[in-house]
Amino acid sequence: MLKVLLVDDEAPILNNLNKVLPWQEMGMEVTGMARSGMEALRIAETQAPDLVLCDIRMPVMDGLTFVGKLREMGLESEVLLLTGYQEFDYAREAIRLGVKEYICKPIHYEELGHKVRQIGAQIRSRQFKDKLYNSIPLFHEVPPAEDTSKKSAEHLMNMTVQIISECLGHDLGIDEVANRLGISSSYFCLLFKNRFAMTFVEYVTQQRIEAAKFMLASSDKSITAISAGVGYQERRYFTKVFQKQTGMTPKEYRDQFRPESALQAAQHPLH
Repeated sequence: MLKVLLVDDEAPILNNLNKVLPWQEMGMEVTGMARSGMEALRIAETQAPDLVLCDIRMPVMDGLTFVGKLREMGLESEVLLLTGYQEFDYAREAIRLGVKEYICKPIHYEELGHKVRQIGAQIRSRQFKDKLYNSIPLFHEVPPAEDTSKKSAEHLMNMTVQIISECLGHDLGIDEVANRLGISSSYFCLLFKNRFAMTFVEYVTQQRIEAAKFMLASSDKSITAISAGVGYQERRYFTKVFQKQTGMTPKEYRDQFRPESALQAAQHPLH
């Protein structure tokens, strides 16, 4: 059973999150509920949840600060943010912290359940890949003498994720990242493919599209501005890449979150 932590400062919402989904049917168990970021951190330290559903706007410690502290603790819990924020800085920070999923308020039960099931599948897939990765030694190329441990390989990939998240709006190549890490490009590609099961270009594209999806859903910025913000200066090319990744154009994706969609969601609100 995957362990789930629910975090929201409003008790009614917290109780609804606990009751609204068939957690056990989805192979999950709510092992903690918190009404503040500080309380959530204490629970996370002992429970090490696989999935966290967290409100982004909370007093004292907001959702992004909480997720940042979660990462500092070394926890790689998947996070689903409940958000109404519309600024790109929040989207960029969420992506940097590894938040790939979010729900825009007002929340609809069906959408929430679909997202949670998707994340559950991703978690199980990642856990399987991690077991496989940790059990197979890297024989293809001898790494630098000062950097031979599995821990250092994981550290290099964690640094890579941070570099990519900070440079989503700029051109970024394998050679540049490898140089910043102090390793060869070939060794970098080997580590990257083993860790993420995809190429560097595929991963960067995925992260850029995730950031774009966040902005399309939660902000009023123009598609051209969003395109440039995630590293695509040519809007036509951005549209082509976005459609290939999601099956719809940026406008079609944004239209899902327009007033008509919000009105439908309001008919089945979470609170």
